[in-house]
Parts: sequence; structure tokens; C-alpha cells
Amino acid sequence: MKSRNRKKVQGNRILAKELSLGCLVLFVFTVVPALQAAIEVSATLSPGSFPLDRAAALNITATGVRSFQHDIPEVDGLNFHRRGQSTQMELINGALSSSVTLTYLVQADRVGSFTIPAIQVSTKDGTAMTREIPFEVTAPQAATITQQSASTGASTTRLRSGEAAKLAFLRVTPAKERSYLGEVVPVQIQVFFREGIKANLNSLPQLHGEGYVLQQLGREPVQTREHVNNTSYSVLTWESVLSGIKEGAHEISMEIDATLLLPEQRRGSTSAHSMFNDPFFNSFFSSYQEKNVKVASPARTLTVLPLPEKGKPKDFSGAIGDFQLSVSANPVELSPGDPITLNMIVSGQGNFDRVQAPKLSTEKGWKTYTPSSEFLEDGSRPGPGRGKKVFEQAIVAKDATLQEIPAIEFSYFDPTAALYKTLSANPIPLTIQGEVMETAMPESIKKELRDEGTESAKSEAVVEPPVSGLAPLQLVPGYMDKKLTPLFARQWFQLVAVLLFVFLAIAVIMKMRAVRYANNPRLQRDKEMKHLLGLGMKKIEQSLTVNDAKGFLETCRKVIQEQLGLVWEVSSAAITLADLKKRLPEDSVLLAVFRAADESAYGGQELSQQEMKEFADRLRSELEGLR
Repeated sequence: MKSRNRKKVQGNRILAKELSLGCLVLFVFTVVPALQAAIEVSATLSPGSFPLDRAAALNITATGVRSFQHDIPEVDGLNFHRRGQSTQMELINGALSSSVTLTYLVQADRVGSFTIPAIQVSTKDGTAMTREIPFEVTAPQAATITQQSASTGASTTRLRSGEAAKLAFLRVTPAKERSYLGEVVPVQIQVFFREGIKANLNSLPQLHGEGYVLQQLGREPVQTREHVNNTSYSVLTWESVLSGIKEGAHEISMEIDATLLLPEQRRGSTSAHSMFNDPFFNSFFSSYQEKNVKVASPARTLTVLPLPEKGKPKDFSGAIGDFQLSVSANPVELSPGDPITLNMIVSGQGNFDRVQAPKLSTEKGWKTYTPSSEFLEDGSRPGPGRGKKVFEQAIVAKDATLQEIPAIEFSYFDPTAALYKTLSANPIPLTIQGEVMETAMPESIKKELRDEGTESAKSEAVVEPPVSGLAPLQLVPGYMDKKLTPLFARQWFQLVAVLLFVFLAIAVIMKMRAVRYANNPRLQRDKEMKHLLGLGMKKIEQSLTVNDAKGFLETCRKVIQEQLGLVWEVSSAAITLADLKKRLPEDSVLLAVFRAADESAYGGQELSQQEMKEFADRLRSELEGLR
């Protein structure tokens, strides 16, 4: 009977161990992978087809890492220019995910079909390959008048130089006309629209011409007013930088697409003293004509100079500009084998995308690790190409006798002085404590100690210490404890198991929802529409509260453009009243609100608070029904 009870207890223990191991395996292979972001690599080209006189952006993204190595393949007829790196950290469903994106500009030497081969990306966890990217390079866009769809009844007209008495014109003012290969040149882009003319921008300024690339422009320009030839203009200004990528003289120009709303003069009354000849009535009752234009700047020639070979440092990475270097280390008092964090800051103005981490003047006696980097804009002196790049690098002293961190150097090219320069930070003193010191000892004493150790070992081998603390062997089993509870029957174990399974179910549900959301563009669009509509309606309610009719109509117009832009999959800024007339029924409240907003902007129409309240209620109902 006792033997049977002993086997039962042993069986319960084995079962408890198997259940514990099963829960652990279940947790490791299901919960942990559900919470940990998978490492993925991808490469995208935007746009997928572009003309010969423009470039495309190649983005290489690795998810789940903070840095990676890659090799850009060589393709006949294509040129790749690195434009920068960005790092993004996201907390998704309780899991922290990081991604790194490298951006290249792709330019072609000829028209035709091309394919960017698969790019190998190497991380600390292994290697992965991106997919091949096929694309087309078309002929340069002709600078002629292009006809739009016949249904709009509009054509596109090109407006160039000759600023006097023009409806609109464009100026491009680079800081200088001769620059070195890879140097960033500040440039000011200004678009002038004659005051009294309503203009909708359909694109950002685009660069035409080979040899230069333009840094991506911000969406919101600075708005001012200026007088040119005794005519008042509304001016939109962008500050950016140009960078030369091809040696030689190059002719460049800028162009922007816009829609002008030109007022049509109302036919006056036959009576010279008619009240309708008053300018107020002419402004209120006048109509407008849409005119699509391409505003282009005069072509100008800029020259890209090659970098001199004389005096080029071996560690030169392509940095061009005016830079300063500061270095600090922590800790400086440490034990052998402790890591040291180097904080290196390169600040100034230049092409920071080519700025690499400064180097130790000598790495003898040191183990170095791959540094991390982050670019920060200069808040005190904002401007294109100005800021600082912060590097953090871990180093470990392999020799405990080292007393300082070697000097740290950074090389760059100064375009003003036309010379290569090397910045050097002074060595940083170190104190490494806890070195193992070996005292000199005569050989005779060492021999005596070895002999004593041998004799002591032999004596310990002969004399066996008594075994204590062990119970004597029992041939007959003693009393069996009836209160022995197996592990799986204990409450704390059951509670942990339940919590693990609940946690697993929650993780699986969240993972399924994330996958469903990622694979459903409609859900993503609906979420964005709902978010934008909520923000817009708050602004509309604020305008209602203060009885601001003009602000109310302008906000309604913007909200309609945002919602229809997502539904129609077009740029919201490009949506006009003509588009709504074409695609919406005549009794649509969206059309009525949009028309009232335009009339308010150009004719000064005012609404009562009751009319604004009715417009707001009908607008919300109509926009919510779009989804």
C-alpha cells in the first residue's frame, strides 16, 4: 500500500513538472513572439516612374534594429546619392519597435526601363534581402501648355520671367552660384501672386535641371506682402538648400502648379448714378474664372566644382561646411573592463548627411563599438543646413595601464577657404582602479610554497572527514504525509497558469487586430478621416462661439477638402469648387458650404449665427456619411 502511495506521489510530481514545462514553452513560443516586433527590411522607390530631368527617392527601411549595414548595387545608367538617415521608435500593442530608414536620391543618365536589384541588409541578428524594384524613366517634361480634361474646360498656362504687371511669378535666389560637389547652398524660393487674386497651390516648387538636388520643402511657407514695380503682391517663401551632385555648369529653374481665381468684371448699370456701380456691389456680386497655371522661374546657370585631391585626409567622409567639435566621456574613473561612453557633438552649418562619427587618433589598446547618431536643428540660429549631430559611442580599454583616451579627430572641407581642415579634441585623462599587481618573489620561497601545497593536498586525500547531517538508511518506509499537495494543485500555480493563458489570449487578439488593421487601407483611412473630422469640428464650434463667420466658412472649406481628399485619394489642397460641382449632386450640403466659403473669401459674404449652426449640423452629418 505504501509502495503504491509512493508511486502515486512520484507520478504527481512528474505530472506537475510536465505541466510547468508546457506552460513555459507555451509562453516562450506564443506570448513572447506576439510581443516582440519582427525584424523586417524593405526598399521603396517614390515615384515609381519619373522623367529624366527629375529624381526619385529610394528608402531602405529595417524594422526591429537601431543600425544596419548595406551595399548599394551598381546599376548601369543610374546614380545613387545618399541624402540622410532617420530613426523611429514606436510602442505598438505594448511592444517597443525601432526602425531605421536610409534615403537615397536616384537619377538616371538615359530614358528606359531599369531595375534596382535586391539590396542585402546586414544586422547583428543576420542578413536579409529587399525585393527588386523595377521602374521607368521617361523623357523630360516639355515646357509647353498642357491641356487638362475637356470636361473642366480649363488649360494650363506657363508664366515665366518679366515680373512687371504679371499675375504671378517665381524667384529663386541661391546664396552663391559656384559650389563644391556635395556642398549645401542655402536657397530662397519665392512665389508672387498679385494682390486681389485668389490662388490655390497644386504642388510644391519643383526643381528642373540636372546636376543639383533640392532638399524636401516644408508644406507651410512664410506668407508676406511686397511691392514690385508699384504693384502689391502676396508672397509665399520657402527656405531650403541645393546640393550639387554632378560636376560642371548646369542650367536650373523652378516651377510650381497653381490655380488662379480671376474676378470677372460685372457689367455695370446703364445709369451713371446707379447704386450697383458702387465698388462694394461689384465686389460682392462679381464671379470668378479658374485659370490653371505653371509659374516658372527664369533659368539660371550654377556651377559645381570638384573637391581638390591635394591635402585630402584619409578619414574624410565628404563633410563640407563650417563645423565645430566637442567631446566628453563618462565615466573617467572606472575598473578594468568597464565601458566608457563617448559623447561627440559636431555642430555648425553644412551637409550633415555626410558627417560621420569622429575617430580616435589611435585605437591601439581600445575596443570600439558602432556609434549611434542623432541630428538636432539649431534652435538659437534656425536655418537650412544648420544644427548639430550628436554621436554616442561605447569604448572599452583593453589595457589596464592606459591613462587617457586618445585625441579624437574629425576632418571636413571648408568651401570658403577651399581647404581641408581637421578638428582635434584633447586627450581625456582616465583613472583605472583595481589593477592586479604581481610582487617579485625569490624562486626558493616559491618552491617551498609549492611543496607545502602538495603535502597538504596529500594529507587531505588520506584523511576523510566524517559525513554529518545525513539520516541513516531506512529499510522500511516511515510515516507518509497525507497533506502533501502536488504543484499543479496549489492555488498560486493555478493562478499563474490562468494569468498566463489570459495574457496569451489578449496578446493573440491584439496581434490579430494589428494585422487586420495593417492589411486594411480602408480602416486606416476611416480612422484618419474620423480624427481629422473631430479636430475640424472643434475649430468650427470655436468659430460659432465667437460668431466668426469668415473663420467658420474657411474652416468648413478646409474640413471638406481634407475629407474628400481622403475619399477621392487626391491632394486635399488641389480640390476646388469645380471638382465638387463635377463629382457631387447639386443639392449636396458640401457644395453649398464650399460655395459660401469661396463667396466669403472673395466677396465678403456674412452668415448669421443661426445659419452657421444649421451649416455645422448638416456638414457633420454629411461628412460622417462619407465613411
